[in-house]
Order: sequence, then C-alpha cells, then structure tokens
Amino acid sequence: METVITGSGIIGPKFSTIERFTEILKIGEDVLQEETFHDKTLYVGRVKEEDIRVTSLPNGKRYPKAVQFLLHACQDAIQMAMVKLEDYRVAVVIGSSGGVTSEVIDHTRKLDKHRRASPFTIGNMNAYSLSSSVCAAFQLNGMSFTLANSCTSGLDALQLADILLKSNQVDICIVGGTDATVCETLMKGFLPLKVLQVLKDGEVPYGPFSGGEGFTMSEGAGVLIVERQDIASQRGAKVLGVVRKTSMTQDALSPYQTDPSGGSLLKAVDECIGSEIPTYINSQGLGIKKNDDIEAYIYEKRFNKYKVPITSIKGMVGHSMGASGMFQVISSLVSMENHFIPPTINSKKTNYPGLPITESLLRKEVQSVLITSQGYGGSNSCTLISKGGK
Repeated sequence: METVITGSGIIGPKFSTIERFTEILKIGEDVLQEETFHDKTLYVGRVKEEDIRVTSLPNGKRYPKAVQFLLHACQDAIQMAMVKLEDYRVAVVIGSSGGVTSEVIDHTRKLDKHRRASPFTIGNMNAYSLSSSVCAAFQLNGMSFTLANSCTSGLDALQLADILLKSNQVDICIVGGTDATVCETLMKGFLPLKVLQVLKDGEVPYGPFSGGEGFTMSEGAGVLIVERQDIASQRGAKVLGVVRKTSMTQDALSPYQTDPSGGSLLKAVDECIGSEIPTYINSQGLGIKKNDDIEAYIYEKRFNKYKVPITSIKGMVGHSMGASGMFQVISSLVSMENHFIPPTINSKKTNYPGLPITESLLRKEVQSVLITSQGYGGSNSCTLISKGGK
C-alpha cells in the first residue's frame, strides 16, 4: 500500500502560504537579505513575526518560535487535506536540526541577568515541545516523535512516517520540519566553521553550484499530511503526490564533517531510485563547494547519460536547516501540480560545466522528483515522489 500526500503548509522568509511560495518558485525571486552580525555582513532568510498565524492554541505566541512556525504550517496542511483527524489513528513526526536551541539561549541570558524563570521555561526548552505542541493543538493522542538528525531531519521524519504507515501502525501522519536558527549566538557558532556566506563590500550574493564557501541560513517550517492510499481513497481526498521511496545513510566519519567522497549519499540515491530515472533532481545544492561537489559527483555517476535536469531552491529561499527537506518536498509538489521545474538562481554554471542546471523556469510535465539532502555530521537522506491524482 502506497503512502500519499494530501496536504501541505509552509512558512519561510517573506512567504506564509503555498500560493506565495509558488509565486517565488515561478519567478525565481530571491527572498533573502543582508544582515550585519558584528563586523560581518551575512546573507540570511528571516521570518517576520507578523507573518506567523497561530490560532490553534490559546496564547500561541508564548510558544518557541520554531513551534509557532510549525503550528502555522500545520493549520494550512490540515485545512488543505480536508481531514477530520479525530476519525483516524494519527502520528506526529517532526524533524529539526536546531530544535529549540534559540529558546535555551534566550532563557540562559535571562537567568544570567538574575531574572526569574517563567513557569513555561522548561516546557519551551524541551525539544519534544515541537511534536507535543502539535498533539495539544489538534488533540492527538497517538504516537509522536521529534527527530534531531541535523539538516536531513525533515526528510528523515518523512521516512519514519512512511514506515509507520506501511506497517499499518497508523492511518495518517502529520510530518514536519522546522527550525528557528537565525539568531546571533548560532550565527557566531557557524562563523568559525567558515560555512556561512559572508559578503564583502559590494559583493553580489552567490547561489548553489557557484563554487562558494558558504550557505545562506534561513528559517521556517514545512508540514505534510501523509496517509495510506486506502484511507485517502475512502475519504475521496485529492492526492498531491505519492511517496515512492525514502532512504537514508550515515557517513560514519565524524560528528564534525561530511565524507567528501559522497559514497554514502550515492548509496542512499541508489536505494531510493532503483532503476527509475526522475523527471528532475531537487538537489541539496547549498553554495558550499564541498557539498555541491558531492551533488555533482552523484549526478555524474547516476544521471549524466540521461541529462536529467537538476535544480536547487536554496538560492531563492536559503537553507532552512531541518525544515529544508520539507521545503524541497513541497516545492516538488508545486512543480508537479503546475508543470514546471523551478530555477536555480545566482548560480555560476561555469563551476560545474557538466551539470544541466535549470537556471530559469523550465515549463515541463513533471512525473517524479528525486530530493537529496545532506546533514552536518554525516547524515544523508533521499526521497522519490511522483505525481498523484484522485
């Protein structure tokens, strides 16, 4: 029995609806901005507080920012799926790279200033609040998980949901990825690693596959409603996409780096696609040369003779850490529904002459998409989705 996607919701920098996200993908809009952190000019994607809609819980603005993102996206995904969750066995599976780290930082600063701790302090610093808040918001008493698998967390959450559904342990899963890591402390932590895009005076930001040495950190949340195909059929749900296969591997090299050979990601790709060739690849493509080199290596090994288009949305919306996999899945659903491949903007194609990078909107019937993701510490995750229907 296949796993199908029947709803989606999203929030990120300068977008808070699927419709707005679709517009960004179609026109290739850069929604990122320059921000100064001490003496460094960084390129980031920050969500505006006024764009967050949290109506599922009373006093929703009390919750950590990552939870607020999540609830915003959950509301829209459930509404799109048009499902009465109380009628089914529902699991909640949420992925996040940073969890509620920014909340821990905030409370630590308050305590250092001898301010009294709020009764909400422990709950807000608990990473499990990401999934437990969704359960509370929608009165869900079944399974719930919070995964912290670095930047592949969102895709890994989808894989766990797929396992739960295909083993008939649940009927429906709320699957999400969320991160609110655009804060001063975390930026300072990333700077010594030399993986953030730091702009010099007058320098134009670069995008994926540009031979750059840094990525653009972003934030937000993406949520999917996934369910067994028989459940979707019984209730007459519109199927946005089919989760054909998910796979994940570990480099087993170090918690501080990624295997530059790309062998583990190649294994994940092979497990995911088998003998199938996707319409296009929705790539991790960050703008970090090491990661982009791995993506190029995978392409040369498996897709070069088929000339499969490859793209990355990171130049438009940035790298939203644990939410990035959900952003990629939702952008793939949008492309299948609207018959186009989104562009890779701000790319310098000359750095990867062998890659057929989609640099402008490509109108094309999209039947299937391979989504790739890599995470700090050696996690690799892939998902193959195909077009759905009634």
